Amino acid sequence: MAIIKRKIYSLSGLALPPEATAYGLARYSRSAAPAKDTFTEMSEKILKGSEAMKKFFEVFYFQYGHASIADLAHVAMALENISMVAAIEVVDEPVWDGQERSTRYQKFSLEGVHIPTVIKHKPQLLKSFQTAIKYQMAEYETQYKELLEAVRVANPLPNNYPEGAYKAATRARAFDMTRYMLPLGSYTSVGQITSGRTLEKMISRLLSNEYSEVREVAADLKTACNTPSFNPFTKEINTLLKDITNVSTNVKRLKRILKTTAPVPSLVKYTAPIKYLIETKKDLQQVAREYLKIKNIDSSNDVVVYQNQEPLVEAVTTLLYGVTHYSYGQISQQVNSWNRKKLAEVYEVGTKRRTRHDELSRALDTHSLTFDILMDIGSFRDMHRHRRTVQVRQDYTYEHGYTWHPEIERYGNLYPYQVAMDAICATGKKLDKINHEAGVYAMPLGCKNRFLLKMGWNELDYIGKLRTGKGRHLSYWNIALRMVEEASKLCPERTKHIPTTPLEQDSVYER
Repeated sequence: MAIIKRKIYSLSGLALPPEATAYGLARYSRSAAPAKDTFTEMSEKILKGSEAMKKFFEVFYFQYGHASIADLAHVAMALENISMVAAIEVVDEPVWDGQERSTRYQKFSLEGVHIPTVIKHKPQLLKSFQTAIKYQMAEYETQYKELLEAVRVANPLPNNYPEGAYKAATRARAFDMTRYMLPLGSYTSVGQITSGRTLEKMISRLLSNEYSEVREVAADLKTACNTPSFNPFTKEINTLLKDITNVSTNVKRLKRILKTTAPVPSLVKYTAPIKYLIETKKDLQQVAREYLKIKNIDSSNDVVVYQNQEPLVEAVTTLLYGVTHYSYGQISQQVNSWNRKKLAEVYEVGTKRRTRHDELSRALDTHSLTFDILMDIGSFRDMHRHRRTVQVRQDYTYEHGYTWHPEIERYGNLYPYQVAMDAICATGKKLDKINHEAGVYAMPLGCKNRFLLKMGWNELDYIGKLRTGKGRHLSYWNIALRMVEEASKLCPERTKHIPTTPLEQDSVYER
């Protein structure tokens, strides 16, 4: 009797681009042969131009709809020198693995601010935008230097503390206080690893975005899927091959094997703007104008929690929340008074344009906890990274005003900061009236942004633990504490076990 032994091994290599790996694993799942046999058998097909792979994908992926095949092709990509506006949209993907460059380690400058294409074609608008950014970055540089000196004077180098670590920690604290002044147009970079399916969805979603740069990023992502990947060993391989004096057929084959190929030229193929999202947003904006009788926007609360909502009421409230600047409570108060017929009518608006290929709008997902949060954009970007939440963001606005780092007054810079931010926001509002993209790209990170976080209790526990503690930014630290505080009104028995750290334990010397 044969003994069946367990075997676990990895499958990779320079000659196995993402689509080849997906092809091999998909073939393997449809056979009884070992993976090594499957990959060995398909090796010649890879070298012959991938025609066999393309035919396989056409049948199983595109015709039969086996979308999980694209989950097997993972692609690493770098998105460099994109604005924070674009980075927020890229990161806004539920099934996504990646990291944006930490702002604490970057050098920001006047040259490092994206100018949207629409602004470049309007000379007067371009001049106004550049003047605004120039003032903004000059104030940022001045206040950063002043705050860095103040932080080091108030927090001298402790005995037996590494000087390099001290300088880095104090720089981080000074930056935490001044990053509120950076414009959303500031350049950043993102590194990501996604499956072919996620990448395809991402590109289609970005192509549907209202901001021109985001659509341009989507087009560049699609181009990158059809362009040979960067390989750090390519130059060395080519040099070594040139040094081989006896150029034989084996060397020619080696060159063919090691040739860099496009990562996913076939799987990320059918990408286009999602009409369902684009048209539904317009429909809901019209509904909001007709049905919501709210005079003023409420900017009074930073965190409010809601629980145990009637499913249809929650869905309709969330749909309208995503296309307005009102608080969740303001909308919910009105929606709760509507009869079932009216609720069903609005719900239909949110779903009627969906085709069989479209997923339901994210706003129609439901969770046990719903937090309506108003906080500065800079720290929102940290909260934005929580993948186990359903997030619905409102568009950028100057309506909610701006905020500042809790410690800036301690170091004597609150008044000059407020003077500068008043001027920056006044100019931003003027730009926004002329052109919304100009206003958004000039908007400082200190402006407040409203968004929903829907989650289960386990995610709240994770946020309480991760976002509070030494070295955390005080803005999102405080918001995390407020979230737990609000949730305790619903169930103190559960929140008392969430491992949060009080703000009093903050330390300048840790980051």
